[in-house]
Amino acid sequence: MIVHMGSTTKQRITWVDIAKALGIIAVVFGHAIDSERDIRSFDLVYDAIYWWHMPLFFIIGGFFLKPLARNWEAIRQFLSRRCKPLIVSYLLMGSLLIMLSHFVRNQDWSYTAFYFVRLLYGGRTLNNYLSIFWFINVYILTLIVVIILISWVRPAILQWIISLTLFAIGTIHQQPEFLGHPYFPWDVQVVLITTTYMLAGYYGFKLLQTISHKYITLLSIGIFYMLLIHDQVTRKINFTLYLKSDNLNHTGLALITPLVLCLGVILVSQIISELKLFHWLVFWGRHTVLIMFWHRALFDLPEIMGLPNHWLLKCLMGLLIPILAVLVWKQFRHFLMHHRPRQFVHS
Repeated sequence: MIVHMGSTTKQRITWVDIAKALGIIAVVFGHAIDSERDIRSFDLVYDAIYWWHMPLFFIIGGFFLKPLARNWEAIRQFLSRRCKPLIVSYLLMGSLLIMLSHFVRNQDWSYTAFYFVRLLYGGRTLNNYLSIFWFINVYILTLIVVIILISWVRPAILQWIISLTLFAIGTIHQQPEFLGHPYFPWDVQVVLITTTYMLAGYYGFKLLQTISHKYITLLSIGIFYMLLIHDQVTRKINFTLYLKSDNLNHTGLALITPLVLCLGVILVSQIISELKLFHWLVFWGRHTVLIMFWHRALFDLPEIMGLPNHWLLKCLMGLLIPILAVLVWKQFRHFLMHHRPRQFVHS
């Protein structure tokens, strides 16, 4: 029996937003436990999360891409609608967080001024409050590369040959230098890897509608995940997948594991999207970029407030406060819309 994702746009958006919510929860959780990695169990959980949480966003990014018409107007609209908003958000939020970091962490002005240069250079040069901003750099570049592939390289098989060749180059030649500098601008070398993930999302979205035996597929993926974790625990493998630092130590697993595990996350999202109990995740999924930008800065709140600097508290701060800010802003806008001063028209 063929299982369909749902024929309406609303249903599709629901499960996609839930998948994004699960991804951002994993991102915040992973960053929150980073300081606990000297404990073996935390280190294992950290690695297991990194096998899929960042690839998931690149895969989802490919879901709704469409080939461009081969003219300058189509290119202009793509850059204006898909890339420009991300660049503006990147520069605006980055600048705000640089200044916030300056005052909260008592950084000197020379450090802060140079951080604006690092914001433009991007990639691995960004740390502390801006450590996740590399994702926006790589995401924009990956969008452009995949759009070029699906728009100007028509045979799908050739698209995959190019993509997988880039992937092989990216995993073989890791952490290359750029003109004597240890880091590439905007982590551009990581695009060699993420292109395959986004292209998989582009084609995989269409195939998701034809998946049969959804629960059996999900069970198989769960078993695969458990076996992989078991081999990591018993040290039969030492598999790491850190995209920002361009640190991958197994080409085959770096290709297969994220695709398989992200399929599992997507199937879980489709299943729970039918349960109203989990619809609160939709709201999180629609504000993943805000959470991604601000959660690292919010990790400082427990210490500032005199609370224990515990990973769980940092995780809750990073996930809840951006959502509370959105809710307050919505209520404030609603209040303004319904309490405008009356305009008197004089005849």
